[in-house]
Amino acid sequence: MEKHLIMLDRLGKVFHTHEVETHALSNVTLEVKTGEFVSIAGPSGCGKTTLLSILGLLDSPTEGVYLLNGEPVDGLSPSRRAEIRNRSIGFIFQAFNLIGDLTVFENVELPLTYRDMPGKERKERVLQSLERVGMAHRVNHYPSQLSGGQQQRVAVARAIVGTPFILLADEPTGNLDSSNGQGVMNLLGELHADGATICMVTHDPRYVNAADRAIHLFDGQVVGEGVSPVGGEVV
Repeated sequence: MEKHLIMLDRLGKVFHTHEVETHALSNVTLEVKTGEFVSIAGPSGCGKTTLLSILGLLDSPTEGVYLLNGEPVDGLSPSRRAEIRNRSIGFIFQAFNLIGDLTVFENVELPLTYRDMPGKERKERVLQSLERVGMAHRVNHYPSQLSGGQQQRVAVARAIVGTPFILLADEPTGNLDSSNGQGVMNLLGELHADGATICMVTHDPRYVNAADRAIHLFDGQVVGEGVSPVGGEVV
């Protein structure tokens, strides 16, 4: 029996600003199985990034239930949330989010420095991760010395170095040309084939259906899976 890594039940998120109430997410119910590759698609402002932020414990829902690996997220202390993010979740961002004055090696090593891990093991893990993404030959380079595609590969290495049980990718190809974007998608596909669980937000119709399953959002609600029911085409 496949295990559900993520379970959301009637999840909602409301933002309050200047007496204006904005419903970013409403009644979102979905499940993600261990080893599944799920894309989250929809037009700008539909709640994709808000949903990913909640999945990654960077934000909290206003209502509903979120179980991560069987553990209720509601009520977790800030320190416990930070521990889960560091040990169990790998993040890949559109803007790479590499630190400019750190080398490739140091950027990938950074998540491991918050763990009680011997330096030798950290080095082995970093080199293995960089080898996995084809960037082991650039360990001493700085982000400014890399192309956009190379920076995103380093960001993927940083995301997987801690062996998380889920990867969350927010528009991972958004700042890349088509060739480098396809290269990153191929890399995510390889990681998935090796057993990684991936949730990816994308607005690019070329990549929506690269996943096992596509979740389509519209106005903060899940409106279908597969081919988008909004306008009859993938959005």
